[in-house]
Amino acid sequence: MPVRLTDALVRNLKPNPDKRTEYNDTERVGLRFRVSKSGNKTWHYQKKVKGGVRRSIKLGNYPNTTLKQARAEALHIEAEAEQGLDRVAVALEEKEVKASSKTVEEILNLYLRNHVQQELKEGQSQTEREQQLTKYLAPYFLLAINELTPSNLQSVIDAKQGEGKIVMANRIKAALGAFSNWSYKRQHIKTDIGALLQRAGKEKSRERTPTITEVREIWSASYEMGDLWGPFIRLSILTGQRCRKDVLALKWRWIDFDRKQYEIPNPKNGKPHVVHLSSPAIKELNDLEEKQLSSRTKSEYVFSTTGNAPAASVSKAKRRLDNLINQERSTQRKSEAIEPWVFHDLRRSQATFLAEAGFDERVVDRIQNHSAAGSRPSAVAAVYNKAKQLPERAKALDAWAAVVTQVDNKLLNMVQK
Repeated sequence: MPVRLTDALVRNLKPNPDKRTEYNDTERVGLRFRVSKSGNKTWHYQKKVKGGVRRSIKLGNYPNTTLKQARAEALHIEAEAEQGLDRVAVALEEKEVKASSKTVEEILNLYLRNHVQQELKEGQSQTEREQQLTKYLAPYFLLAINELTPSNLQSVIDAKQGEGKIVMANRIKAALGAFSNWSYKRQHIKTDIGALLQRAGKEKSRERTPTITEVREIWSASYEMGDLWGPFIRLSILTGQRCRKDVLALKWRWIDFDRKQYEIPNPKNGKPHVVHLSSPAIKELNDLEEKQLSSRTKSEYVFSTTGNAPAASVSKAKRRLDNLINQERSTQRKSEAIEPWVFHDLRRSQATFLAEAGFDERVVDRIQNHSAAGSRPSAVAAVYNKAKQLPERAKALDAWAAVVTQVDNKLLNMVQK
């Protein structure tokens, strides 16, 4: 409401608990005094900039800023506006200059701390995203963030594509794109430089399925891999679970020796999953526990070198395993090295063998915790499903263990006929 503001008036104005009230000064047109519902009192000045837009500028809080000071500041802003000076635009420009002076490394650290570590699922996904961005943006760390170009980012993707690593190149593209989009939305960069990044190419799904003979080769060579990597490899084969997330990260509290099973609380698909432990698997775990106790290195993790985290360097262990297999092949005068494979392929070997042996595909899917198609189950169903068909799954995993360890070849002979 229009009113001639006085010191006594602004001092005695009471808040309206239902709405904010505003008083327009008739002496200094454009000067406004606002009283919030909670009682906060502030000064604002509204003025159209010459050749520009109308701006509303906060002058300060009352009583820190008095009526006399507010009128004086309003007069000063009026003179600036009539000359075409836009205080809001200047402030935005200063903010932009300040933001653009930050380096790529500074903005990346903000992104990792405020987004990746808060929003991404803790574990492999979070770690991989941090490692990817830190590694591939490192050459640009000292650049001001606004000097980073689409060409810089695309060159990283193209280099990885040139190595023939299409899947990895596309993962890097996704990581760089997400970082760029986050930076743009928070006004650290003027444009989303990752929006038009090109994919490395179409990904081909892996079809490598080690044969039972190859699985047995891997099993045999694992006994030369020591007390940590050997049991890890054998449990990966026996259980058919994801090697890093569900086997390497295994904790003792997940295991129920009496029931011969362990429960993965937070697997890849986010649904708790019960895994049957065959007799060979139980033996591996008993031996590991005994070794930890005897060496007084008991950890919450089954596979650990530090006691505080799961063991690392799976890739290094895999290279050593391949060398052992090929050395054995050379000893047996086999000219060909083992065809390239990854630990995840062992899941395909298990699934293929069990399906060919006549086990229900739904049972095989349950063993490997594949997400079923269809609507999301109810809360009750979700609890039930984590152990659904466990007797059938146990029978299948026991059969698989017997074939891998060569205790029983009858099933293998049946499949091979």
